[in-house]
Amino acid sequence: MICLGIERAVAQGMSGSVSHNNSPLSGAIIRNTETNKIAISDIDGKFQITAFKGDTLVTSFVGYKSDTLILQNQTSLSVYLQPATQSLTEVVIKGNRLDPLVIFRKNQQDYKQIYRIGDNSRLFNVGGGLGRVGVGISIDALYSTFSKEGKDARRLQRVLLNDYHNSVVDNRFTRSLVSKVTGYKGQQLEDFMMDNRPSYEFVQASTEYDIIAYIKRKIGGIALQSDNPSATKTEEKGFKIKFKMPNIQPNNRPTGTNFTPRIRP
Repeated sequence: MICLGIERAVAQGMSGSVSHNNSPLSGAIIRNTETNKIAISDIDGKFQITAFKGDTLVTSFVGYKSDTLILQNQTSLSVYLQPATQSLTEVVIKGNRLDPLVIFRKNQQDYKQIYRIGDNSRLFNVGGGLGRVGVGISIDALYSTFSKEGKDARRLQRVLLNDYHNSVVDNRFTRSLVSKVTGYKGQQLEDFMMDNRPSYEFVQASTEYDIIAYIKRKIGGIALQSDNPSATKTEEKGFKIKFKMPNIQPNNRPTGTNFTPRIRP
């Protein structure tokens, strides 16, 4: 018992990497189930975590099978993840494509711990004691804001949000739609889609008609102010051009909205 206690007291600063087919996985979560501490792999797939001999490390990443490892005398870890297979009953299908919002919500649930660790909204808290109200600093929130864990968690939150935005655009600005409107195929289609990919904000505010009109303008090389990524949301919404047909009276002066042509003998 005493020996075990002494051995348990010696923590290891364990470093390692997470990859699939020799490609690093950025944003993988490595959790020590004994201490409930987590680490998040960086852009190179590397991570560092404090652990003891005998601790269990679980590595997870969206779309991949989790890996479980009991720590022995390793000085470094190399974690190789394999893609997970899902049946159609495990996902929600919308228009033969996975609904981006459903995927995003599932990712939020799977990685709910990073939202707790990366939350700096609780940095200032209002507390009252003995009838007095004051503003204080939340120690947990301070740790979340300035710790490496907190920064890594917020980075992964941004990655998940960016993936969601890209999925929304992919769901509306599709190869089949662009090919149908432009007639392009193969590399010409790929180049057109890459060069003229719309923003998430534009796609969210647009109807199917707006997106088709956007594609047609890009074919002709017509750049409107609203096509500019820096355009305001109001401008991005204003793609439908409304025409008012004048009413031509005998004196040829437009006065109304009904068009009644006068035929001269």
